[in-house]
Amino acid sequence: MYTHILHATDLSENHFQMCQQAVDIAKRFDAKLYLLHVIEPPTSLQLAQGLGFAEFEKKVKDDAEIVMRILGEALNIPQEQQIVEIGSIKTHVLDKARALDCGLIIIGGHSKSRLPAFLESTAHLIIRDATCDVFTLNGALD
Repeated sequence: MYTHILHATDLSENHFQMCQQAVDIAKRFDAKLYLLHVIEPPTSLQLAQGLGFAEFEKKVKDDAEIVMRILGEALNIPQEQQIVEIGSIKTHVLDKARALDCGLIIIGGHSKSRLPAFLESTAHLIIRDATCDVFTLNGALD
């Protein structure tokens, strides 16, 4: 059913467990799994970049690529299937899923608050605009 799956990970708390779940799902479908981490700079950093202070972004991306490489090794995901990008999370996830011809996007939901998901969730934005199936993992795996 699915031949290519994109798992968008934020590399935060519980990311390893969620990535393991994504690997298990991909194995069930005998699908190629891509890991994507998108660094969304805060507005203040975007302003600083406009003033010529761009070094911080490179350091953050380099650090994320190291974490992604370690994660990929632990989960046996080849480096060419590990992607780190900078920009809008929603835009990069949706664009990458289309570019890789993914039939499924796997994302984690982290909210422990009582606010409705549509008020705070990147996952909701992706679900709303995705052209493929989206599967959410519970981020509260305590």
